[in-house]
Amino acid sequence: MNQNRLMIRLIDVALIILLGFIAISRLKTEYIDLPGPGDAEPPRMRVHTADLHVYRARYVLVDGRRKKQVRDLESLEQVLQKTKTTYRQKGAKLVMNIQPHRSSIMQDLIDVLDVCQRNRIEKNLNYDRIN
Repeated sequence: MNQNRLMIRLIDVALIILLGFIAISRLKTEYIDLPGPGDAEPPRMRVHTADLHVYRARYVLVDGRRKKQVRDLESLEQVLQKTKTTYRQKGAKLVMNIQPHRSSIMQDLIDVLDVCQRNRIEKNLNYDRIN
């Protein structure tokens, strides 16, 4: 007789938990509209990537075969703005691959990230080279 009462209590607990889940699931549901097979849009701008090597006291921008070396952040910002404008006129979006060197300090890297953020330049960071 005692086991029957225990079984009934376990069933009651299971039903209470089930009703709780049902009540929670009906609170708010959000649906995401995924694009259909024919709704895909082609990319509007092509992407051009350039490498920016960050050293202790200098920055080297490698854009294809061209290399531009600058020593301070103001010059770097001007070079990045000019490069971004050049590729925007060509119908491309500039993405910077930031490559920190072992000799660089973290503040140099943060300064470069701030410059890219201010100028709305997309960036990729090589995390493997950060120690």
